Amino acid sequence: MGMFLWVAAAALVVALCIAVIVVFLRPSARRRMAPDDAHSLVRVTLAVAVLWAGIALVGAIVTTITTLVQTAVPITVPTQTYWPTLPDGAFVEGTTATREGGGFVSADVVVNGLSFGARICWAIGQALWWILPGAIASMVALACFQLIRGRAFAPVLAQASMVIAVIISAGGVAAQVLSDIAGSMASAELLSYSGGGYEEVAGVEDALAAWWPQEAFVVNFPFWPIAAGLAFAALGAILRHGADLQRETEGLV
Repeated sequence: MGMFLWVAAAALVVALCIAVIVVFLRPSARRRMAPDDAHSLVRVTLAVAVLWAGIALVGAIVTTITTLVQTAVPITVPTQTYWPTLPDGAFVEGTTATREGGGFVSADVVVNGLSFGARICWAIGQALWWILPGAIASMVALACFQLIRGRAFAPVLAQASMVIAVIISAGGVAAQVLSDIAGSMASAELLSYSGGGYEEVAGVEDALAAWWPQEAFVVNFPFWPIAAGLAFAALGAILRHGADLQRETEGLV
């Protein structure tokens, strides 16, 4: 879900960039395009951005409520590298490749009885995955609104870019870390056990080890949110510089 949201948010940013290039940075294209057409492009982008920001907000709220309220929670849990061992006499046919090593390291499961702490971490993490592209969409909508008003370098855009930079940097890291912590907690709650038993299976020395994945604690620290935040901070600096140039130009007229 996170990748799809970011692709959609990136598409909104690209659409805004195209609008800016056509309307402001390409005088020849502006001469060929009627003002109404240029404004229509920006208005369409504004509508899409507002719609997506609304969807992201609703998605974050729904995700949080359902995760905290519903009995069974869909969640991704990490495991130690696992591959099932076949008993003696079992075989498969038709495969075109052979596994030489490795195995599954995570599983998408629906867990009943998940602890409240794991639910909280998972709810916040998943809600942030909705909020991040929603914040970008809000920035796009604000930029389009200022374009329509003829204020491409309005000071509020530079300020909003800095705010988005903080949201993306902190929110992106928090979303990944909290989701991983929740998944690791769920892995321990779901897979760790204090006792068990099994009947002897031919060719399998330990049936539980062969067929029961082991819990794992995995927390990844992502660096891409920091890079994305720096990009938005740079955008804010560019917009601030553009606003200064615009004021100087207006003073010369």
